[in-house]
Amino acid sequence: GSPVPLPSLQVGTFGSITPLRSFPPSRTALFDIAISGPLVSMLASLVMIVSGLNLTIGSESFAHFPVLPAAIMRSSFLVGSIASVVAPKVMLAPLSQPLPIHPFFVIGLAGLIMSAINLLPIGRLDGGRTCMASWGRRAANTLSLLTLLGLTFHSFSGASLVILFWGAIVVLSQRQPDIPAVDEFTNIGSVRENCYAALLTIALFALAPFPGGGGPM
Repeated sequence: GSPVPLPSLQVGTFGSITPLRSFPPSRTALFDIAISGPLVSMLASLVMIVSGLNLTIGSESFAHFPVLPAAIMRSSFLVGSIASVVAPKVMLAPLSQPLPIHPFFVIGLAGLIMSAINLLPIGRLDGGRTCMASWGRRAANTLSLLTLLGLTFHSFSGASLVILFWGAIVVLSQRQPDIPAVDEFTNIGSVRENCYAALLTIALFALAPFPGGGGPM
């Protein structure tokens, strides 16, 4: 079906919902459809983050840069780790200190967080579809339930407005399992399974706060 965009007050967009209107021919086809968007988005976001950090520390004029609190560097374990290597002096700033940061970094951070959230193994999210294709419907349903419980707990903690609003959207519209593939018995192979496991690990590192931080926005 046609993608339905989901606006976000915090980061501009939560991405989009793309319903399946027909049964995928196989788990491999479902995997390839579901993984393509988050994979490309995550890689592009990481490139933007690194480029933005390099342009920030190499710039001589910050007049047109957005100014954000230094805490944003610690909002993600993955981003904080990258910043510690690319721009270590930035990580020494107090959390409340305003920092001029290149727009590439801000765009990349928002894209990374949205890609990571969409890769979570929940219902009809890209991550839920990829999980179902990788490890089967039973494992996907179990992981979806556990992830929803964790998301609910995190939302009520108030640690992240992004997670709170996204959690509400997921519970209302995306928590149910997706339609089955025509062939649900043929495995997708270890390469694709390992690819999803690696991307899910990166997503969890992106959503986990860096020590001293508060979590994604």
